[in-house]
Amino acid sequence: MLRFSKVMLMAVFVLMAACKKGEPVDEFYFASFTAELLALPGTTTIDAYVDGVKVDSLESGKIIGTASPLMLAAGRESTIAFKKAGTDEVLIDTVVNVTAGDKLALKLACSPELGIQSFISASEGNIAVDTAVFFIFNQLPVELQADDVHVDAFLFKYNGTEYVETGISWIDFAKNKLHPNQTKIQVTAEDGSPIEYMVKLKNSETGEYLSDAFGISELGLYFLPGERQIITFRAMQAFGRWKFMTDTAAY
Repeated sequence: MLRFSKVMLMAVFVLMAACKKGEPVDEFYFASFTAELLALPGTTTIDAYVDGVKVDSLESGKIIGTASPLMLAAGRESTIAFKKAGTDEVLIDTVVNVTAGDKLALKLACSPELGIQSFISASEGNIAVDTAVFFIFNQLPVELQADDVHVDAFLFKYNGTEYVETGISWIDFAKNKLHPNQTKIQVTAEDGSPIEYMVKLKNSETGEYLSDAFGISELGLYFLPGERQIITFRAMQAFGRWKFMTDTAAY
């Protein structure tokens, strides 16, 4: 009986050890995840929590959970939360229900300067030097897009004479939210010259394009060839009037 008790005690000890950060001892009970914090303007260190317990800290441009996997219990819901470092302020969280052996890969965009706090799904691998991969983010002020106005975004390309539609669009381009569609386009021509693109925002109810205070409906885009990037649609004041503008940030 004493021998049996010792065996049971050892099993409990091994199970408890597996719940901590480290290699899972039994894939039938556990899953794991990694988290990458994109290096965007103003991004600072955040703390990672699982079900209210801090498991690690994550610096801008870094990944956690690779050398030492971050563990999740399989077969039940778990809450993964990321908080401003040293505080209880939740920046972004998610509820997951994983299967034993699963390996989740989370990518986070948390930039107070861009106004983004979101999980994203980003492409892997190298990007050709004549190509750009990007997400778009709507941070237009109410002066140019009222909160009750919903828009769709349409991409145009300059063909040497005029801008023509590319067939690429982002439906329901909501304000203060990273659009979930990642886009990949060629941004450099064969002769090395940049290909010019611009976006127009169409009121999804009236079918009319939005214009700024100067009557301009085109938002010019600036791409970083060979990079992943987030393009933010915003505005600036010129001569006391609001004008469309865009910012590009690589990650």
